[in-house]
Amino acid sequence: MYRFYINCNNWTPTREEWIHATRCITQTELERIDKFMFQRDAKFALAGQLLIRYLLAQALKRKSSSFEIRRTEYGRPYIESPEKFDFNLSHHHQLVAIAGTFDGLVGCDTMEYRVNTPPREPVEPLTNLLRNEFTKNEYDFILNKTKDEKIRFRHFYRLWSLKESYVKWLGQGVGFTLSRMNFCIKTDEFDEKNTQQVLSDTILELDNKSVNDQLRFDEQIIYLPNNEQQIITLCSSTKTNCQPFTELNIDEILKNCTPLNENKPGEEKWWNNFQKKTTK
Repeated sequence: MYRFYINCNNWTPTREEWIHATRCITQTELERIDKFMFQRDAKFALAGQLLIRYLLAQALKRKSSSFEIRRTEYGRPYIESPEKFDFNLSHHHQLVAIAGTFDGLVGCDTMEYRVNTPPREPVEPLTNLLRNEFTKNEYDFILNKTKDEKIRFRHFYRLWSLKESYVKWLGQGVGFTLSRMNFCIKTDEFDEKNTQQVLSDTILELDNKSVNDQLRFDEQIIYLPNNEQQIITLCSSTKTNCQPFTELNIDEILKNCTPLNENKPGEEKWWNNFQKKTTK
């Protein structure tokens, strides 16, 4: 199994990097990225497209430019390949994460876990707003074990990431009833002394029946600068190997991404448009 992530917060694109990157993705994706209002959103979207091609090149031993990446009706990227390789991408907060496997399907999600910014409101109103998305067991896990708001938010993000990873494994997009899932978390907290720890003992009950004989949920904390943390969650077949994610930097990704045989007029325009976008 392949698991990679990049910290996009650390990437301040140069003109050369941006132009080379635009040569390595399709005109359709480039135009989609160009529509973003904020630099951050455009940067994350571009990094995601590059990460997809990097992953495919590593897994299928071909040039990144050789792949025709399509999207399902729900917007999920995929390739048609005799090797039956599945992959899934997620980005949030500081990270863009991706996973791929030859063993069935994979769902990947990432969310903030511990951040320095104080929450704008307590977690309870948010949890109550989404009450119908959680089971009683999950609701209690978020709220009843502690009054510490930081821990409560970590529990909320962890459960939400677990649910998202399963929905993305299904490939159905929005519309799946999240309360059909009941996640029973056995290990409450991660061991911060073990930065490569991957928890895989969480149990999913779907419609009151366990599915852990077929699926496994791997959860890993990524330790960020300034004592912040982000969680990455994978839903995959029990046949896949349980392993930690590998961090990449933009130089590694760009080095392994080859330009497409497309003529994209006005290369300088894409860079100028990026520079004009709003920073936040």
